[in-house]
Amino acid sequence: MNENLKSDPRYKNHESRPDLAGEHPLGDTYQMIGMAVFVIAIIVDLLWVKSTVPLKVIFGSWIRLSLGLAVMAFGGWLALYGIHIVFSEYTEEPRMITRHLFSAVRHPVYLGAIVVYIGLLIITLSPLGIIVFIGIIFLYDWLARDEEARMLKIFGDRYRAYIHRVPRWLPRFFGSKPDGSESLN
Repeated sequence: MNENLKSDPRYKNHESRPDLAGEHPLGDTYQMIGMAVFVIAIIVDLLWVKSTVPLKVIFGSWIRLSLGLAVMAFGGWLALYGIHIVFSEYTEEPRMITRHLFSAVRHPVYLGAIVVYIGLLIITLSPLGIIVFIGIIFLYDWLARDEEARMLKIFGDRYRAYIHRVPRWLPRFFGSKPDGSESLN
């Protein structure tokens, strides 16, 4: 890591960093819009539609709250640790990160955000929230595919090999490895 680059003005925000290769220029904006629509849907559902009332009778508040907060905490950790990995190093050239969380899934930050949404859905049991969440999943998948296309342009075959080795969303625990051999069950 080059400590001298920390004071370089190009490294003040992630949009201008020359060592980061793949984020969509409006990705943060789209994510904020998605979160706003999700929160509005939950508020509308809780205050006016009230479609969650029958579900709340079946699933107790403490169970939902405990489980939802645990899921949110895990998702938050996943996203924040992924962000730490991406932003903790300063280099002159774009770099391909394939260690730590990025050795298990290609998009741990996006996956962490999705897991946080799941935690909120567990707590609220909002049908309108679930509908918006489906759109959120499509948004993150689109952002991930856009990012991967950018990475392929920069890193070519190295990134292509990474794609074949590491899944986009869910880590491989069982079944076949990318090389065709069987993993331990």
